[in-house]
Formats: sequence, C-alpha cells, structure tokens
Amino acid sequence: MKNKFTLSNRNIFQILLLTLIITLIGTTVNVNKLFHIAGNSMGSLTGAASTNAIGSSTITVSQSTSITDDFTVIQFGSGFVNASCTVCNMDSDGVITQGCCGTFNRTNNRGFLLENTGNVNLSVNYTCLSSCNSTTFVGGTSPAFQIKTTNNSVASQSGEVGAADTAGACFGQGVSGLNFTSYKDVSAAGDWLCGNSTTYPFESTDTKDAFVVDLNVSVPADAPTGSQKSALFTFNALATG
Repeated sequence: MKNKFTLSNRNIFQILLLTLIITLIGTTVNVNKLFHIAGNSMGSLTGAASTNAIGSSTITVSQSTSITDDFTVIQFGSGFVNASCTVCNMDSDGVITQGCCGTFNRTNNRGFLLENTGNVNLSVNYTCLSSCNSTTFVGGTSPAFQIKTTNNSVASQSGEVGAADTAGACFGQGVSGLNFTSYKDVSAAGDWLCGNSTTYPFESTDTKDAFVVDLNVSVPADAPTGSQKSALFTFNALATG
C-alpha cells in the first residue's frame, strides 16, 4: 500500500506566512537600494535651482573749456583820406564816413564773432600784439583805434557754430551783460570783455553763447603813409576749476 503525503491546514498557513515574510523582506531591501542610488546621483531635492547676474553702466562728462572765433580777419584795406575831408572813420560793423575814405575797404560789416563752444561758463578777455594803439596802428593828428562788444542776438552776425542767438550773452552768475558796449581804446594789455578772473557769466547755452567784437579806426588826413600795419588780438577764455 502506497504512502500518501497530506498537508494539514496548519501546515498550509505556516507556508503562506513564511512566503509573505520573505516577500516583504525582499521588497524592503530593493526600495532601500533604489533610494540609495537616487540619492547618490541627484542629491536631496530642496526646490528649484536659482542663480543671479549683475551688470553695471558708468559715464563721466568731462569739462570742456572752448571758445571759437567764428570770424577771424577784419581788413580795413589800403586807402587815403579824400582831399575834401579831414578824417575817415571806419567801423567793422559797417559804418564808414561817406565821401571821405578814398579807396579803403567799404564792405566791412563783420566783427570777431566769439562763441562759447564748450560746456562750462567762461569769462573772456583780450590781449594785443604788434600795433596795438592808435599812434602805431594809424598815426597822424588825433587818430583812433578802438574796440567794443555787442551781443550777437542784437548784431545778428552769421557764422555761429550752433544755432543763432536769441538772447543776450554774458548774463550768468548775476552779471548784467558785457563789460563795455561802446568804443574804448585798444591797448596791448587788453581788457575784460565778459566777466573777470573770478566771475564767469559767459554761458554755453546755445541760444545765448556768442557776442561780436568790433573795431573802429579814425584815419586823419595827415596819417603817415607806408607799409601795412597790423594788430593781432588773442581772446582768452577762463573757467572756474
């Protein structure tokens, strides 16, 4: 008679319990390995990545002290006083004694045109070299060699580097205009035309940055003849700082 192998209910329960325990142990080991691998490759998850960048921009505006003479030569020419006259008066702003000035230049109508072409306020003076007074420039009895200033908003002389002036120059820092606007004698030492060594009223604003320097000569009938006389004017611009 053959032996038969039979399992009781208790045996079956024990086998199922052992199988479940083995399965749980294997699952736990695999999950731990998975998190270990992920941790080594990615690190801990703490949120989105962040970064920043910085940019900068700089600028420095430099002081520019500049004066321009937009008309540089005043020519009275060569001539004589007509026999019917005792003197010939000529002015670079176009005034001339009619009928008395022989062959002198009759077309003068432009003076030295000084313009502040920088970006700071200025003061302006002049000095002169060579024949810088009425005796050496003209000669004779009661000659004259004179200088005056006029705002270009009044003179309306063409040639400014910027736009034509519409207001008077030399009115900055409480100064009420050019230092002299009627003729006075030229001298080698010169004079202040606008402002002085401590006041700088000549502004760089385009609408009020220019004035005209005119010359006047009076040639008497007994003025000596001879070679051409010349006077060289230098216009000096000063700025604070």
